[in-house]
Amino acid sequence: MRRRAGGFTIIELLVVIGIITILLGLLLPVSMRVREAARTVQCASQLRQIGQAIINYTTANSGMLPAWSGTHSYPDDVKPDDQDGPGWIVLIERFAGGAKPDSPLYNCPSFSSDERAVNYFLAARYCGSQQPPSKSFPITRIKLSSQFVLSGDVTNQMWYTPPAGTSNVGYDNTDKDDNISPCVLFFGEEGGLNMHRAGNNLLFADGHVKAYRKYEPQSITYHPTERKNWDEFGDANTP
Repeated sequence: MRRRAGGFTIIELLVVIGIITILLGLLLPVSMRVREAARTVQCASQLRQIGQAIINYTTANSGMLPAWSGTHSYPDDVKPDDQDGPGWIVLIERFAGGAKPDSPLYNCPSFSSDERAVNYFLAARYCGSQQPPSKSFPITRIKLSSQFVLSGDVTNQMWYTPPAGTSNVGYDNTDKDDNISPCVLFFGEEGGLNMHRAGNNLLFADGHVKAYRKYEPQSITYHPTERKNWDEFGDANTP
């Protein structure tokens, strides 16, 4: 009897390749979801660091939140002498471990652009709605601390330059705030980027971060003492 030579036949080899292909097809989506989940967690961690820096800033500044300002850029500031101040990221720099506007701290790991941009904003809708409008307010005024949006992912395309967004200013605004235009657009809203599969990360005044795919009125407010969505303030005022 002739003994069979060692090794695979062509049919056996094709079967093995087919099995490997199927396994890769099953594992690749899982791997992508794991990586995206990790990026979402990293983004949330960065927002918590920003939240802690903001709290530390208020402690050193008589309880006042950092003031939002006009448009700024980095490293060359387009408005270095802005009477409204240098921008909130610059104000909290020493409380955020020296992180400057181009630091990875302010860049969401899921941002789909090769160009680094500031992907987080400072709440300003309430300030801008006041008469007269203000640039800051004391943190003690926030009564709905677990619902008040202090910061979060900037998911409105109008805040970014092409190809990631639609802004035509020619530079990244490093002092993003939601006074005049919303910074957060949720899933399905026109012009939204949707940073994470789980939703857009929001930082609340009590320091916790959570991802939301849609606006939830019982969990999210842009007013420190009342439940209000972004549109319920009416027209924004510009100081």
